[in-house]
Amino acid sequence: MENQEERDFRRESRESTDSEIASRRGGVLRSAIFLGLFAASLVTLSWMLGLPFAFGYKLEKDTGCSWGASRLACNPFGFDIRIEDAILGNSPQFGEGRPMMDINRFEAKAKLKSLFSGSAEIERAFLDLDRVSLVVDAQGQLNLEKFAKDLFGESKGLGDKLRIAHCHLKIKTVEILDYSSATPTHKALRLGVDIDDFEAEGALGIFKPLFEIVARAEYLPEGIVGIADSKAVISSF
Repeated sequence: MENQEERDFRRESRESTDSEIASRRGGVLRSAIFLGLFAASLVTLSWMLGLPFAFGYKLEKDTGCSWGASRLACNPFGFDIRIEDAILGNSPQFGEGRPMMDINRFEAKAKLKSLFSGSAEIERAFLDLDRVSLVVDAQGQLNLEKFAKDLFGESKGLGDKLRIAHCHLKIKTVEILDYSSATPTHKALRLGVDIDDFEAEGALGIFKPLFEIVARAEYLPEGIVGIADSKAVISSF
């Protein structure tokens, strides 16, 4: 017959075995959590390191424009982008030696639902330029117009399939070169544009205040999309 000491020993053995099993299960769970966090960190790091190269590659491939930025950040769990101290060059068609934009800062926040529809909506966009060059080639095409069309497509670059709800545009200096006439012209204007809280349609629409200024002064020829639209707006007042 089993005595009390033997019963106590078996009970302690069972408790010890149960404790070891629970400890092993806890260790497996902690390891799984650690591995999950480690994998997520690797994905985030890969995104942060690879995004500037992927962005630059697509931009240069689609538009033929050179690109360089000291900082480009995008939230991998959202749809915010921030660019600082960037230079966007012109395509060979408009003269590669002169940058199209000298960007101090660009920020944009898009809506999630726009990713699953034919049209896109950006909640807010802020563009601060130290300098922008408007170049019209011999065929009468504007560099900004072609850039927006090549990068975003005609419907989102120039049309109504991309809407920006709140825009803020700052431009210190604009340079205008027109090669469409027999006698090319060149102007450099220190405008100090700073216009906030306006809506835009199409990626080119963020430059609407600049086009309105250029349209009033008639610095560029007729027939350019942004300029023509601005003249139509101005003539309606």
